Amino acid sequence: MTARSSSSPRKLQYPIDDHDWISKLPDELLQMILSKLSTEEAVKTSVLSSRWVDLWKWRSHLVLDMNRVLETTPDEHVHRVSLQLASSMTKAIESHRGHLESCIIHHYVSQCKDGTLQSWIDTVTRLKHTKDLTLTAHIPGYIRWYKGASLLRLLPYTFSHHSLTSLSLCGFSLVYPHAFGNCGNLKTIKLVNMVISQASVLTEVLAACSSLEVIVLQVDFLTRLGVLKIENNNLKFLQVTFPNEIDRFEVYATSLDVLDIKFIKGKRENIILVAPNIQVNKNAWVSDHGIHNPHLFYNVSSNLAQEEKNIWRELLVNDFHDMKRYGSLSVSVDITDPKEVDILKETLLMWATNQMTELEILFKNKKAPREEGECSTNDRTQAKPFPNAAFRVSNVRLYNFDGSNEEEFAFASRLVIQKTVVREMMIETSSFPPEKKLKVEAAVAKLMELPKGCKRLCIECF
Repeated sequence: MTARSSSSPRKLQYPIDDHDWISKLPDELLQMILSKLSTEEAVKTSVLSSRWVDLWKWRSHLVLDMNRVLETTPDEHVHRVSLQLASSMTKAIESHRGHLESCIIHHYVSQCKDGTLQSWIDTVTRLKHTKDLTLTAHIPGYIRWYKGASLLRLLPYTFSHHSLTSLSLCGFSLVYPHAFGNCGNLKTIKLVNMVISQASVLTEVLAACSSLEVIVLQVDFLTRLGVLKIENNNLKFLQVTFPNEIDRFEVYATSLDVLDIKFIKGKRENIILVAPNIQVNKNAWVSDHGIHNPHLFYNVSSNLAQEEKNIWRELLVNDFHDMKRYGSLSVSVDITDPKEVDILKETLLMWATNQMTELEILFKNKKAPREEGECSTNDRTQAKPFPNAAFRVSNVRLYNFDGSNEEEFAFASRLVIQKTVVREMMIETSSFPPEKKLKVEAAVAKLMELPKGCKRLCIECF
């Protein structure tokens, strides 16, 4: 038998019925078939014949979910049933062979207390070398009010294995940061529906994860006292939801390209953002009473890898009804770069069924060189509404608008003519030197003369 890596299925010889054509297929093709099934369905195929006994054990993705059963279990039987399900899940994890790309575990609060969760994590990270781990705690309604019910009791350095690059936790309470010690291996962390004792604990967690590029925080704190500080020069994507106010929130991130504010309560002076790529009107999104509408800041880059762009897009719409956003957008874009224009279009279409409250656009100073034979962004979008005929925004603010730039003027013209802007288009000119200010104001005057798609549209300089 030829030796294979621990992450690849071995060629095992089983007797196969002459009429069993499916079982005669190669392992690789059977694995592809199993990948279309849930983990539970894949395990059940082991009873089909001896040929199928071990096939599911080489899956690269495991989903172990007891929630579906517990949600229909009477309250008085939940604990007992959860123990039975936990035993079956343990057997599945221990039976699995090879390494895992991802593992999702939905469990009951009992596994937080009896050491089962710790054992599962150790196995899937240290033995299975899981890259992407998701843990969700199921809390029945009758104890949901008790915030300590899903307390995350884990040993120090639990998540520090070098193979683990993405970690998602949902439904837990966190008091101590020890489990996150020395977690420079993590690139992505998502803490959703989490209760954390105080802001300083979360600060320690994020500081221990020094290589993070993506952070998603939907957390509540037991006390408003303390400072949440995120200081990370690798960070590119930050999404935050804080339903209750804390003393201060500070972000220092030189590489941050996306800041997605779902909701934050806090006064202007208590929220500090130092992120060179987030350039547009930074203070507009902070009110004295907190943010009541989401606001997305996006520094568009044509160098963004397609896989990374897809991950960001999923995170930006996953909590919104029908996967469509609402609220406002601030974006920095080179309108002469076709790739950046395409990303801008995809971003705006996240609001396709909801009118955007406010759109701020900062035109970048760099102007993309046009490759030979490549059409301009003006040519590519002039024939049809941008981003589409249904998109509407109440107010638009344009920054660093160069009236002599063909693409920028054509883009602004389409916003006026095609009913895109409903109420007001404001163009910033006050920061320009006198000569340039006159040129830009002349271009704005031309925009005012265009036929307006929305008759009430007001166009002004500020």
